[in-house]
Amino acid sequence: MQAAALPGRVLAVRAALLFALLAAAYLFSAGLRATHAAAITGDEPFYLLTTQSLIDDHNLDLREQYERQSYLEFFDHPDGLWKQSLPGADGRLLSPHEPGLAALLIPGFVLGGLRGAQLELLLIAAATFALAFVLAARETGAPRAAWLITAAAGLAAPAFVYSTEIYPEMPAAFCVVVALLLLRSHRPATPLLLACVLTALAWLGMKYAPLAAVLAGAYLLRAPNRSRAALVVLGVASAGVYAWAHLAWFGALTPYNNNTVYEGAATSAVLDSHLAFDGRLYRLWGLFIDRRFGLGRWAPFLLAVLPALPLLLSREAALGRVVAALVAVQLGMATFVAITMMGWWFPGRMLMPVYPLFAVVLAVAWGHAPRALRFAGAAAAGYSLAVTGALAAAGHARDVRIAVDPFAMDAPLFRLAGPLFPDYRWWSLETNVLTAVWLVAFAVAAAAPWLPAALGLAARLRPRTTRTPAHPREVA
Repeated sequence: MQAAALPGRVLAVRAALLFALLAAAYLFSAGLRATHAAAITGDEPFYLLTTQSLIDDHNLDLREQYERQSYLEFFDHPDGLWKQSLPGADGRLLSPHEPGLAALLIPGFVLGGLRGAQLELLLIAAATFALAFVLAARETGAPRAAWLITAAAGLAAPAFVYSTEIYPEMPAAFCVVVALLLLRSHRPATPLLLACVLTALAWLGMKYAPLAAVLAGAYLLRAPNRSRAALVVLGVASAGVYAWAHLAWFGALTPYNNNTVYEGAATSAVLDSHLAFDGRLYRLWGLFIDRRFGLGRWAPFLLAVLPALPLLLSREAALGRVVAALVAVQLGMATFVAITMMGWWFPGRMLMPVYPLFAVVLAVAWGHAPRALRFAGAAAAGYSLAVTGALAAAGHARDVRIAVDPFAMDAPLFRLAGPLFPDYRWWSLETNVLTAVWLVAFAVAAAAPWLPAALGLAARLRPRTTRTPAHPREVA
């Protein structure tokens, strides 16, 4: 049954079932330890510290939280919480992160502290994939395949872990999916709703501004003039409030200059320290095939995303090109702007804002794949779910720590597959050979759907040879 012919109520029921399945599964992600000594680590406690300050003091200043050591409520490291930022000229101590996530987590934190915040995040994650299923079903016209593929993506290890990590990536993904659904809408309220979603995306992190720009540009290209004008006016107003608030609070257009690493550097200097084009190109594929931090190491069926992306460029579906642009932009950010892809976090973080869109990419690929490849994809998805189960078991048994050594998991099949992937911590002969093999495989897979058409065109363009009629004497 085509998605266009599928009643909206049936589509909503299937989305609700997926939401319930994922929310139940994500409950097992909440108890995973980040390090040997703490339940959360990296930037996570600082988002919650700001949440605590907003609740208790109604401001972003963290001095009182440090004086009272109120972070002990959610951060259980025996050495306490270090300081990630420097005091400003007025003495205020602000977290070097956008306050959007901290504000978003207020309801969950009020209800249950760390666990309440994680519960709120896992509900957002489950809703994100439920809406991604609706998007994939409408874009491909194959609701059954879209449901199965989205469920597999949602149950894969990266989504499982980041469903409860205190990071803005999954809420950002929610904003991206909602914005894409709004692009399919032609209602009068769409410009206002889209402006709100894109504003939320910016307040979750300035690093998501390129994604917001792609979404805004896509709407401006297809909307009627009045709707375009409305979105532009709302966008200018939103940008003005954003700039005014950041200059007032942080003294710059980003909060990053408060970080101890940058010591009050200007916004341009902070951005320049992140941007680099030399020595990072390998991340374009390393984000998928690195032995420790590649998505394919944890969910091999996601390896089809890279070669399947070109299929979106040729489709007549409304948002195929927009989805491809969003994935490409985030890949560019993860490759050339992020300082590292191998951070103090679980693999896949840099791609999580567009991760749910992989369901759309794979659903499109499913429609072009022969039966043998579909069978291989299903087997890879089954293996991926087994990896998630093994990771959850190892994490709860404290055999591994999610932000430290998840790749040390002692699951036999997981360890057996390790040598198939290059390790980009060092460039050995093995690394180069494995990289070449994977790149060739990606190139062949990307070209395969176009090969029949190319061969047909070549046959039509090939000059036909004509035989000169035989001489009458030869005939005789």
